[in-house]
Amino acid sequence: MSREILILVDSLAREKSLDVDIVYESVEAALASAMRRQLDEEGADVVVEIDRSTGEFKGFRRWLVVPDEAGLQEPDRQEIYSDAQEIQPGIQEGEYIIEPLPSAEVGRIGAQVARQAIMQRIRDAEREQILDEYLQTGDEIFSGTVKRMDRGDFILESGRVEARLARSEL
Repeated sequence: MSREILILVDSLAREKSLDVDIVYESVEAALASAMRRQLDEEGADVVVEIDRSTGEFKGFRRWLVVPDEAGLQEPDRQEIYSDAQEIQPGIQEGEYIIEPLPSAEVGRIGAQVARQAIMQRIRDAEREQILDEYLQTGDEIFSGTVKRMDRGDFILESGRVEARLARSEL
């Protein structure tokens, strides 16, 4: 599966004209979501790291070390300092206790969750990239092709974007 991850990330980055790091972050978040689902603890703090040269990925569960007097606000994500010292001597408040997770098969449902999460993050990144592109133009005029009319407004296409031009703006 490691080789497939490298191919997936590379092809998605090229196809969607996105930075490779954004795609890697999306895949890592999706795999973390699938592993969290497999743990059957939705509140767990699960992190996945992908080796960018080999495509191998490792999952970790983390607990944030909090002061004893603060108590546990989120038991699935936090551990109090005194208990953390027993688990991992020398750990400080604000650091994480890290437990490696076994890399078991994700399964059909986990794969669907991961796929949906990847596609959602890719769509969000595309929207952000397009928005940044048009915000940089400022008050410049740009050209487009009228595709259709909708309730008196013109729907224009310019590059990868459709825009609505209200009749009152003409």
